[in-house]
Amino acid sequence: IMAPQPPKLSATRLRKLRAALEDERAQLLGQVAELDDAADVKNWRESGFDDDPADAGSASFERETAQSLSLHAKGLLTQIEDALRRLEAGDGYGVCAGCGRRIEFERLEALPYTTRCTDCRRREESGR
Repeated sequence: IMAPQPPKLSATRLRKLRAALEDERAQLLGQVAELDDAADVKNWRESGFDDDPADAGSASFERETAQSLSLHAKGLLTQIEDALRRLEAGDGYGVCAGCGRRIEFERLEALPYTTRCTDCRRREESGR
């Protein structure tokens, strides 16, 4: 049995979601800049004056961690940019890519860039 179709998003709710997406995008852009900067600074230090292998290994680990976190943040930024494009175009924002039904407002409020409704996400996670 399928749950009833969630209601269409009101203009007020769409504005709230757009603001949430824009806030999250701004935060992530700041994080990416800091992480990329950290990776560069550590790279510079690593090739610098310390010949201690433990220091070099630690710096390498920190740089790789910063790069990994930056990559993750960039992936989220892509999802946010895609969501903002769909929202601006009025084309598919808030519609599940799995079943074509509207995504619950509560889910969009928690993850404004999601492309799956709760049911499809659960099915995806359980492998069915």
